[in-house]
Amino acid sequence: MYVQPGERSYAIEQLREIGNEDAVGALLARFEQTAPNHTTDADEKQFVYEVLVDLGRRGEADVVGVITTYLKRVEEKINWPLKVLTDLLSLDDMVQVVVELLQGTSVDYTLNPEKKQELMLRAAEFSNPALAEEVARFVEDDNETIRFLAVDALLAQNEDELALQALTPRLTREDSLRILQKLAEAFAERPAWSIAEDQREAVAQALPRGFSLDGEGLVVAGR
Repeated sequence: MYVQPGERSYAIEQLREIGNEDAVGALLARFEQTAPNHTTDADEKQFVYEVLVDLGRRGEADVVGVITTYLKRVEEKINWPLKVLTDLLSLDDMVQVVVELLQGTSVDYTLNPEKKQELMLRAAEFSNPALAEEVARFVEDDNETIRFLAVDALLAQNEDELALQALTPRLTREDSLRILQKLAEAFAERPAWSIAEDQREAVAQALPRGFSLDGEGLVVAGR
């Protein structure tokens, strides 16, 4: 990162010419570093992204395979590699990649939750039953931000039965006010989401100010 930008650009061009799987791996390493000049850094990463998409479309190297393996290994800075895959894969194949990455990710505490955060943001862009199953696990994540994003991503999946099953317990266990507020709003917006009788008392006590349960077990706003 402390050589002249022209030297790095030359190396990127050389790797484009080589164009095999080893070259793809070397190009991916550029996303892991940040050059001192942020404008130059962004421009170079954009260049690497364009080179990788070009190599993938030419089909001379298994760009998708190398990137997928890479993403399973690293724990941060996955945004650019995911952007490359988005350009190279169909919607269904991209969803499958996100599912596989989530399957290899734990809901336990991690020092750097960046990878989980990026995957939750990506998951919210899709609607898929298999993806919903994986996302649902993360409403129980140790990290508050990940739980918040997981609620958003799960609601985006349009899998009401699964979402109701996963989110109802969070109403009584959640200690984050912003998540509790989001949950209450989600339930209030969905008239089919009735709380089971054996959980109504606990849920009624846990609801944030401005929400209550009616006689049918529905969360109601404005009371």
